[in-house]
Amino acid sequence: MTSPVGAKELSVDAKLLPRPARSWLTAWLRGEAVFLLPAALYLAALVLYPFIALLQMSVSNVTADNIFKTWTFVGLGEFQTVIATPDFREALLNTLIYVAIVVLIGMVGGLFAAIVVWEDRGFLGFVLGLMVFVWAMPPIVTGSVWKFLFAEQGPINGFLTPFGLSPVLWLVTGNLPLISVAFVCSWAAVPFATIIFRAALLDIPPELLDAAKVDGASPSEALWRVVLPLLRPTTLVLGTLMTMYAFRSFDYIYIMTYGGPGTVSTTLPFLGYRLAFVSFQFSQGAATAVVSVAIVFLLALVYIRQVQAE
Repeated sequence: MTSPVGAKELSVDAKLLPRPARSWLTAWLRGEAVFLLPAALYLAALVLYPFIALLQMSVSNVTADNIFKTWTFVGLGEFQTVIATPDFREALLNTLIYVAIVVLIGMVGGLFAAIVVWEDRGFLGFVLGLMVFVWAMPPIVTGSVWKFLFAEQGPINGFLTPFGLSPVLWLVTGNLPLISVAFVCSWAAVPFATIIFRAALLDIPPELLDAAKVDGASPSEALWRVVLPLLRPTTLVLGTLMTMYAFRSFDYIYIMTYGGPGTVSTTLPFLGYRLAFVSFQFSQGAATAVVSVAIVFLLALVYIRQVQAE
């Protein structure tokens, strides 16, 4: 015979069991799903339908002559054509370099800034407000300002001139255009990383840091042996988000270099734009965009798995 205590434990455990998921029909009849209808219609109109059209265009022969007519199905031929071109391989390499620079500078800069504003100081409110302002600034404004700063006669070269250095053509010479635009993109991403890292730092129990200090750990040792290991889950999630942000970056390249000179700073998203809206090779542009979307989708899956694992 089950004891009263055992019955009570069983009843408590039963409450912890997940409830059976209600069907969409039940939720709809109760009126709950009606509140999701505006968001569903919004996503269907602005996300789902364009994405379906993009997929259809990537497997069809679409030109300026038949874009408003019937599209001829060609299968994966456009993907093979695009991937075989040198421009695609160069754009893919540029994208990897661009993403690496943005993620590295954004993460390291964000962590450093978060440690600086970790403790509540008098200037904390001003610094955080300034960071939010930089983060919220439209890319067209940020890109235009930095394009002026990087100009041949701009303030950056004006600062270098008194030191006997010749003006640097930041947006023209060699691989500097790609690096310069990636730096601007990472500069705009640092505030976001700072806010996320600071929130994670505030969740660290002070007792752990006090114990490390009692054990004789220096501030640098406490950072490497206590703080950074505790920030690992946040770092993984934020790193995935920063990679997705950098990979789909388009506006800074469009404003500052327009993918040039030539194709030096052309990434996959900008290559898709150039093929579709400059060369009017809509199918190849769509195929490039689908490849970019597929990579971002894989990164999103990694992000979801990391979030669920925590």
